[in-house]
Amino acid sequence: MPYRRTFFEKHRPFHIISRAVDGREIFRREDDCYRFIFQLYAANFGKPGFNMRKEDVIKTAKALLQGEKILSKFLIEEHSPLVSILDFSLVINHYHLYLLANTENSVPIFIQKLNRGFAGYFNLKYNRKGSLFGGPYKSVPTKTEFQGVAVSRYVGIINPLDVYQPNWREEGLNDWQKAFKFLENFQFSSFPDKIENRKSKILAPKEILEQYSFIGLGQEVFKEFTEEFLKQKQSPFKYLYLE
Repeated sequence: MPYRRTFFEKHRPFHIISRAVDGREIFRREDDCYRFIFQLYAANFGKPGFNMRKEDVIKTAKALLQGEKILSKFLIEEHSPLVSILDFSLVINHYHLYLLANTENSVPIFIQKLNRGFAGYFNLKYNRKGSLFGGPYKSVPTKTEFQGVAVSRYVGIINPLDVYQPNWREEGLNDWQKAFKFLENFQFSSFPDKIENRKSKILAPKEILEQYSFIGLGQEVFKEFTEEFLKQKQSPFKYLYLE
């Protein structure tokens, strides 16, 4: 993947979207999702350790999501973190990141390492060749607090709902309470961190999250905001035939 011409200013939040070629569903299997989560962390600090088994990767990814320490042999640290991740979500055939560049133009280096590393794993596992991610990734800077809140909601709430109920945007949510329960338990997004169900090592330190992300509003405010949003998106036809 060639570097983008976009200038990634230090400490400027960016929304990143990268899609698989031909709509390929790369995040249908849990083990592939866990591999991406591990790659997400490893690319930020260096590279994965050598000769890791599938069980090692999954165990390490789960530990990272739960905020636990990982064995040093599974990560070769080469530098300080390239980016600070504010939000993330994996959505069947693409992923979303909301992040800060820790140094000028560290974002394209990070995304290149992330996509190449995961593509190498995916191609080997599924006996395929060629690029896995289609064309340049999309990057959108946020310049105001309002934009930041909108991006955080889009990455952490709206997109995971596409995994829960693919047609919800057109037909409305079938059940907002079940949708909220899904978001609470969906491990491959930052939502569980926002409601303090976990403290993932994938995300930036709390002091950074409080400046740029919903987490600064507090758990209860975020939960109320999410519930209200889900209620508004519930299908208008849900109670049409109830007496």
